[in-house]
Amino acid sequence: MMKTAIFFGGGASAAEGAPVQSMLFRKYFKALREKKDYSDIKRVNELRAYFKQMFYIDVLNDDLDTVEFPTFEEAIGLLDLAVRKRQSFKNFDLENIASDCNRIGFIRQYLVLLMAEVLEDKTSIVKGLHRLLVDRLGDLGYLTEMVFLSTNYDVLIDRALAGREDIVLDYGMECSLSRFDDCHGKRMPVVPLYKVHGSLNWSYCPACNSLNVVEDEKGMLKLLADPSPALCSRCRSVKTPVIVPPTYFKDMSNSFLTIVWHKAEASLKDIGHLIFCGYSFPDADMHIKYLLKRIQTSRDDQLKITVINNYPGKETETCEEEKNRYMRFLGTHVCFAKDTFEEFCEHPEMHI
Repeated sequence: MMKTAIFFGGGASAAEGAPVQSMLFRKYFKALREKKDYSDIKRVNELRAYFKQMFYIDVLNDDLDTVEFPTFEEAIGLLDLAVRKRQSFKNFDLENIASDCNRIGFIRQYLVLLMAEVLEDKTSIVKGLHRLLVDRLGDLGYLTEMVFLSTNYDVLIDRALAGREDIVLDYGMECSLSRFDDCHGKRMPVVPLYKVHGSLNWSYCPACNSLNVVEDEKGMLKLLADPSPALCSRCRSVKTPVIVPPTYFKDMSNSFLTIVWHKAEASLKDIGHLIFCGYSFPDADMHIKYLLKRIQTSRDDQLKITVINNYPGKETETCEEEKNRYMRFLGTHVCFAKDTFEEFCEHPEMHI
């Protein structure tokens, strides 16, 4: 078989039970109100103020089933653009000499944590599709010929790969691993996983410029809820998650992500087949498109491309729009499979 890369988008995680981006805010604020959990009162008040002023939504009093929330991309994209332009919104300053300056920065961090908390809650019980896929690839003898890429922050594919005793999981960067490096030092095949938008289990110290992998995606959120254990053991600075939200204005300046992107590009140059799973090829992912076009145009032969993004109830119009996005950018030779992600996990040999 030719060397193959499998690219996981949000639809792959959604097939496991994780929420899609459009449902993040509704799920978060409904859960908040049902539990009446306002323990982090500052965060709740800041998020409420932001949604009320910018989108005319009172997240604590309005009927959340009828409210039309902005997309996560819109909500955080406004803040990212304000930072890039060095501008502010009324009542939401970027930076000044006031004691409550950089409100934009805090709101942005709160939105990232909101997303992380919803993903944590919904991925705690999974169907096991990623593990099924990895085990099936292992049984077929394909696993060591695979390259995995993901735009998802959850650790579904991480756990599936790390659970194998016959391979070593490689994130493509130097980092301090915990249970993920049990096999390091042994002579076993290395299977790369490039998480190009970061991960919920990556903990970064900006002072030491060091990164470690916590036990699971909940670990980073527990540290962020109580800053005291989130301090770097070396310099005592507060660590942060490495998460690049899905906006047009992505900040890829983190040195570890730069290495991941470089390794991903180098690995993709050696593949013959690229399989997209649960990825709709959104307009905002220009960094992904740039990477793919560099890979595609540097080849002497034609890269085989397969898209697996079908799901029950998917509308014809949605399918056509998605096909047009792929073919407009990658060419008309792209193959669109009728299988769902679950069917692909059960029988990957039908497409590889």
